[in-house]
Amino acid sequence: MVHQYQLNGYNIVLDTCSGAIHCVDEVAYDIIGMFENSTEEEIQSAILQKYGHRADVTEAEVRECIADVAALKEEGQLFTADTYEPLAFDFKAKNTVIKALCLHVAHTCNLNCAYCFARRANIRGNGR
Repeated sequence: MVHQYQLNGYNIVLDTCSGAIHCVDEVAYDIIGMFENSTEEEIQSAILQKYGHRADVTEAEVRECIADVAALKEEGQLFTADTYEPLAFDFKAKNTVIKALCLHVAHTCNLNCAYCFARRANIRGNGR
């Protein structure tokens, strides 16, 4: 599954199953948005219609971008198959509740995060 969003002027594409994150220009962003449900000719036509006024968007550039998206798909960096989907049914069928979740964001700690209790207490250490 691919999620596309724009944040602070960036076009970001996240492939949820591979974990790959791509920061792309608006042309590539639109191509990726159409890639799974349109033919190459349809994509090319739509992109040239929308961006054809720009000197940097040519038919050759659009074809190259489509080829790059296809290569990322082949490499497992875009539109990656969801290998966990078959397990979701079994998980939903169980009467299981997640009571706790521990995220290991970093392997060391300098006790200096703005939200950390240790920072307010002026506790310092070599990390844990």
